[in-house]
Amino acid sequence: MRLLVSVIALCCLAVLIAFDASAQDMKPQPSARDVKRKVSLRCTPRKLWLGDTLTLSMSVPHGRDLAILSPDDKFFWLRSWEPHDREATARWYSFEKMGRLKLVTSEALGVVSRGSERIFTKTGWYSIRVSYNLETDDGTPFSECKVYYVNKLRPGQGRA
Repeated sequence: MRLLVSVIALCCLAVLIAFDASAQDMKPQPSARDVKRKVSLRCTPRKLWLGDTLTLSMSVPHGRDLAILSPDDKFFWLRSWEPHDREATARWYSFEKMGRLKLVTSEALGVVSRGSERIFTKTGWYSIRVSYNLETDDGTPFSECKVYYVNKLRPGQGRA
């Protein structure tokens, strides 16, 4: 009887350990208070040219996800949950307390399904979004600002 109880206890323990390990890949969810918090996001300048610097100014704290949607609806991740990449996860956690982020249009990279790509490559409107969860349509609010980008040097600046 003791042997049977020991075997059952070991099986239960193994199931719990396996469940706990799989939970490490789950994205931490924000509190209800975090989700309800009104976050301000401001993008300056509103019109950008090749080589210009886009400044994102955000109230702190704010969501940990940051993405840019291009004029052709391509979704570029700048901060996202990456459970198997410690460096990306550390940047994701620290982003919540960052009040300002600067992106140079000729250098800014974002993650897409095939790896990293330059974000600003087409003339048109870009939407910048910050939220606790941009990977769902569950109603989690997001803050957004838009900028118009021209994919050539600002007049009078010479060649790149």
